Amino acid sequence: MMLVLDMDGTLFDTSARWYECEKLANGNKRMFWECFQSPRFMDLDKPKWEVIEFVKRLIEEKKPEVIVVVSGRSEKQREATLKQLSEIWIEPNEVVLRGEKDFRKDHEFKRDAVRRLREKYDQNKAIVIDDSDAVLEYLGKEGEIEVIDAKKVIKERRKNMNTL
Repeated sequence: MMLVLDMDGTLFDTSARWYECEKLANGNKRMFWECFQSPRFMDLDKPKWEVIEFVKRLIEEKKPEVIVVVSGRSEKQREATLKQLSEIWIEPNEVVLRGEKDFRKDHEFKRDAVRRLREKYDQNKAIVIDDSDAVLEYLGKEGEIEVIDAKKVIKERRKNMNTL
């Protein structure tokens, strides 16, 4: 079994980086994405501990043969991404990031990446944790893929904390 993890919105809250890039871009969409897809403000990203703890428990229980990160982040962000993963103690077998000229929709990029990874690592079954409804919907149709919505993980964990 292979575990596939997303970064932005799943393992990390990127809202502070988003805000800084919006301020800097001042309405210029291209400038915003250049900023957001650079390592410039990635130190503002905050770990989503509810999801991270869920992932660690899942790893302990399911013992996946392969752990991969598939993120729409740019290759320019690889070094900072690896640093972030190290800081939350997640060590994937592989990290797949978007190429510089890859402008596909996130669900298309991730569907193709997951297909290639399943073939590469000879994995029929996969669990995907992501926060994008479109990604979850498309990958959920791939067969032998269980999708888990990171937003629901957070809601569930917070609900359980409130009932204690």
